[in-house]
Amino acid sequence: MSLSSAVIDRSRDIAKRILNAPMVLYQLGWGPAFAWLPLLILTTKGRKSGAPRHVVVEFRRHGSKYYVVSGWGASADWCQNLRQEPRVTIQHGGQIIDARAHLVDDPAEALRALYMFSRNSWIYESLFAQMTSAQAADLNTLAEVVDEFTVLRFEPSGEAPALPTVKLYSEPVRQAALIVALVLLVRLLLSLLRSGRGK
Repeated sequence: MSLSSAVIDRSRDIAKRILNAPMVLYQLGWGPAFAWLPLLILTTKGRKSGAPRHVVVEFRRHGSKYYVVSGWGASADWCQNLRQEPRVTIQHGGQIIDARAHLVDDPAEALRALYMFSRNSWIYESLFAQMTSAQAADLNTLAEVVDEFTVLRFEPSGEAPALPTVKLYSEPVRQAALIVALVLLVRLLLSLLRSGRGK
């Protein structure tokens, strides 16, 4: 393994850890408080182990459908799991939904999904350009490279979820986390009050 590939592997590992941080909030039972974030916990069935696998993904919604763009492409473990078993469980805020995954192979639908991501944040122009051969990622260039993205659509089935949600931490751990969060909040409020008086 070369030095550059070791650095890439290390940065990918760090990125995955940061992206999975919201899962801790769900494991603490705080998921419903963060329903305003466009992040969901996706549970897939491991293609080799058969065990539930959880990943945090950003989504955009259109009606009842959830759209996701895989930052790691079709090679992401969770994407490969979906090829074997398209049935998933989605956790978003307090909602737990059984859904079916579909790879979006219609370029017009994929372009609409990409537009839903890029219209809400300028960061996606740079991010999408890095994920493809495009020099920039505006609507014109995205139409030219739309087939380079892995876009997935999740459609709720209306059935009871077959895969389990993320497990909550034990009650003592959740209580300790709540106490720490309250102490930090009080300290922050006191700090803000003190700095407000100094003006």
